[in-house]
Amino acid sequence: MIFKHFKQVLLPVDVRIHRNALGHLPKLVRRYELKKVMLVTGPKTYEIAGRKVEKLLSGSNCKSCRHSVFIVKTASRGSAKKIEQEMQGDLGDYDAVIGVGGGKVLDVAKVVAYHSNALLISIPTNAAHDGIASPLASFKERGMPISIKAASPIAILADLEIIRKSPVRLLRSGYGDLISNMVEVKDWLLGVEKADEDYDEIVAGISTMPAMLLLRSAEDLDFRNTDYLRLLVRGLILGGLAISIYGTSRPVSGSAHKFSHALDYLGYGRGTHGEQVGIGTILMEYLHQHYYGEGDWELLRYSLEKVLAPTTARELGLTRRQMLEALVYAKRIRPSRYTILEDQNPTKKEFEICLEKTGVCR
Repeated sequence: MIFKHFKQVLLPVDVRIHRNALGHLPKLVRRYELKKVMLVTGPKTYEIAGRKVEKLLSGSNCKSCRHSVFIVKTASRGSAKKIEQEMQGDLGDYDAVIGVGGGKVLDVAKVVAYHSNALLISIPTNAAHDGIASPLASFKERGMPISIKAASPIAILADLEIIRKSPVRLLRSGYGDLISNMVEVKDWLLGVEKADEDYDEIVAGISTMPAMLLLRSAEDLDFRNTDYLRLLVRGLILGGLAISIYGTSRPVSGSAHKFSHALDYLGYGRGTHGEQVGIGTILMEYLHQHYYGEGDWELLRYSLEKVLAPTTARELGLTRRQMLEALVYAKRIRPSRYTILEDQNPTKKEFEICLEKTGVCR
């Protein structure tokens, strides 16, 4: 059959990115005929949005739907397992899991939904990275980052009124994660050329286009502006969908992410994932420009500066020695994923020049 040559892709059928998107929840409850749902949220995010979600679920428009609330204090695989153990025989009775929170809380909700074979409704309270829509959950165990398979959301309600009020540092972090797609797709193309990897031009476009649109507006970037905030959130959601379509994180994760993971493995710095990836993007874009004559690391750096995201090691509490150690260590992270680090195998001296030229360390 011809269909055996195609792959099944799970994508959300209802994505809302606007003010008061949360008000759409009762329609989802009725559309999917939800009778029993599990609300997974955190202590702070319950106050930010979870309480409102619970009120909507208790309202007249959702009168046929019962719900339970689980507060995640520490986001981990253990937290997901604890919820599953508490539910015991009832776990399979839930029609949907509604995740309300930042990326880590949503990751717990994704895992619980995956194990309970329930629909997942994602309600982000910030835009710190592209985990809003991805079918992967990321945690740290013993200080090491891990990613595991999880549920894809059937619906995403990104309420800009809620996200706009989140700490601005998290929005800057999200921007760092988003623009990294520019360099990560360049790495992917190296894998296509040198390691005979598969490639999907549409997925690559989905991954990079939102970043390109924001970069074109680098001079005016301000995430207090709803239009720019919508572009950021849409871009992060599309990054997650690119993972779903391709089947792995390849379209959004390459050398810049290897650098960030190296910092995590070494236990250095105090940056968020997106802040680390943002600085990694400057460095890796510089290397692409240096070796292949393609890229614009100065524009990437300028746009990060424009939104007041970190662009230097000092801003993340990192020394030059730690940066060099992380760059060298990054070559050991997931070596099967071909990037500029594998293609050029930069020396420590070349990394020193890169840090100096980009102004990341001076």
